[in-house]
Amino acid sequence: MSCTNNAPPFQLTSYRTPSTVVSDAVYQVIRGCFYGGVWGMVTPFHAPGSIGVLEEKKTGVFKAARPFSSFRSIAHNGAIFGTIMGIQRLSSKSLELLRQREDYINDIFGFGVTYKYYDIFLASAEKRLLIHNRIFGVAVLTAVAYGHVAV
Repeated sequence: MSCTNNAPPFQLTSYRTPSTVVSDAVYQVIRGCFYGGVWGMVTPFHAPGSIGVLEEKKTGVFKAARPFSSFRSIAHNGAIFGTIMGIQRLSSKSLELLRQREDYINDIFGFGVTYKYYDIFLASAEKRLLIHNRIFGVAVLTAVAYGHVAV
C-alpha cells in the first residue's frame, strides 16, 4: 500500500485579521512576563544596577543571588521574556497573515526578527536597554488602551 496524503496545504485557521495577530502577540507577552517573573524569583543573576552587580564589578567574583531575594529581578526578567515571546509571535504571525500560509518559514522569520531585536536592544549598551524598557512600557500601555477601546 502506498502512503499518499491528499490533504490540502496548511490553511489559516485563526489568524485572518490583524486584530487576532495583535491580540495573540499581547497574550504571548503576558505569558512571557509570567515565565520571566518566575525565572526572576529563582535566577542566580542579580538585576542590572543592583547592589549585587556593583559588588561583582568591584570584586570581580560572581556570587549567586539567593532565590526570592530581589523584586527588581522579577520585573527585569519578566520584561525581557515578555518582549522576546511577543516579538517572535508578532513577527511570525504577521508574516503568516501576509502570506496566507501557516508553515515553518513563518517561525524561522520570527526567530530571525527576535534575534535581531535581542542583538540590537538587549545584548548591547545600557542606553539601548533603556530604549527597550521604554518600548516595552509603551507597548503595555497601548495594549491596555486598545483593550479598553476595542471592547
